[in-house]
Amino acid sequence: MLDILEKKWPEILDFFKKEYDIQDITFETFILPLNVKSYKNGLVQLVFTGNSGNSGLQYINKRYFDFLKISISIILGEDIDLQILLPGDSALDEDIEETKPVSSIDSEDIILDKRISESHLDKKYTFDSFVVGNNAVAQATSLAVADAPGEVHNPLFIYGGVGLGKTHLMQSIGNFVLKADPKAKVLYTTTESFTNEVIDLLGRQKKNQDEIIEFRNKYRNVDVLLIDDIQFISGKERTQEEIFNIFNELFLKHKQIVFTSDRKPNEIEDIADRLTTRFQQGITVDIQSPDYETRMAILKNHALSQGIKVTDDRDDFENNNILEALDYIASNFVTNVRELEGSLNNVIAFSKINRVPITKEFAIDTLKVDNSEEKITCQTIINTVAEHCQISPADICSKKRSQDIAFARQICMYLCRVYTDEKLETIAKYLKKKNHATISYGYNEIKKAMENDASIKATIDILKKKLNPK
Repeated sequence: MLDILEKKWPEILDFFKKEYDIQDITFETFILPLNVKSYKNGLVQLVFTGNSGNSGLQYINKRYFDFLKISISIILGEDIDLQILLPGDSALDEDIEETKPVSSIDSEDIILDKRISESHLDKKYTFDSFVVGNNAVAQATSLAVADAPGEVHNPLFIYGGVGLGKTHLMQSIGNFVLKADPKAKVLYTTTESFTNEVIDLLGRQKKNQDEIIEFRNKYRNVDVLLIDDIQFISGKERTQEEIFNIFNELFLKHKQIVFTSDRKPNEIEDIADRLTTRFQQGITVDIQSPDYETRMAILKNHALSQGIKVTDDRDDFENNNILEALDYIASNFVTNVRELEGSLNNVIAFSKINRVPITKEFAIDTLKVDNSEEKITCQTIINTVAEHCQISPADICSKKRSQDIAFARQICMYLCRVYTDEKLETIAKYLKKKNHATISYGYNEIKKAMENDASIKATIDILKKKLNPK
């Protein structure tokens, strides 16, 4: 049976990747390093040989274990049990974490917490707590960097609007590396803090050479350097010079560098060209505004972190009331994750203070959303796209299939999913389509095109600004 499994392993991997739409980066980082170890009495054992070791194994078990088990069962044509091990583990080691002395586990946690604190990281920011939604590429790329720091995608440059999760992903990389490698040195800082250190150092009348050396060593003797909001080096020549020198030394040592910004590297004004080219020599990924499904997932996840479990059971009266409240929040706070979670925090807090259940009406009363501005509707989107593409709204909603009209129509499908909470059937009616599956198809086509074509991504960004200029 082992021979059969080994022979069919490439087919299993191919099925798994296509069936569950696994990103290339995730597949190469976490799935390809899985090798067949044994197959006996219905139990399949795989070995994970990835660089991230136990942290990577835990991530696979949490995210992909069931999918792998189903894929193997389907291709082999029989139900199997599955176990994923690290090299050197035996079948008896599956409960190794549980058999560790409690004091040993506590000691490891204390040491890790201390390292996280010294790195200026927040341990709540992890890949597990990041709601992926329509940001799969940014998440998968960040995971690949965390799994092999300094080896792939160096530097990593993450850009996007305020409150969309750039800091979350950046710090997730740092926390992942610290957990995977007990010897790794990680440092997180904001550009503002870094600039203040430079100003403080240069502003002293009597410069202490030891302090200058200490400052430079602080940033150059690390394995992973994370710098948030790099756009704020604009116009600060001395800060830019320090960043440039630190970048060069870390890069030559194959140490990982990660930047975040609210714009692309070539859109940051008043910085030296030599810095711009260095920011661009690795990989640049963007974080997009969450679509409706992602906003709901974020709210459910955040509610759970506050002790409120939400399911999709509409028959449960109390659960349904909470769902309607979340739906209201997701429909009125569409571009900013921070604002989304903050709104839910307010609703939960006032619910506890007033000792009343969470309902849609209570959320409306608590948040007092200003609806004086025109709400983004499907028709608003159709009109905006039509004007931008210099065609008529009637053409978008017609049966015409010319390339320019079909493209504009798919953009409408994408933006309607992002900016409204309308059901697929309702969006289909606006666009005069009989089959609502067409909407999902159009949304996915634009989503894929944005990942592969910078000009299409730029067009969508322009339209988003037109729809929501705030």
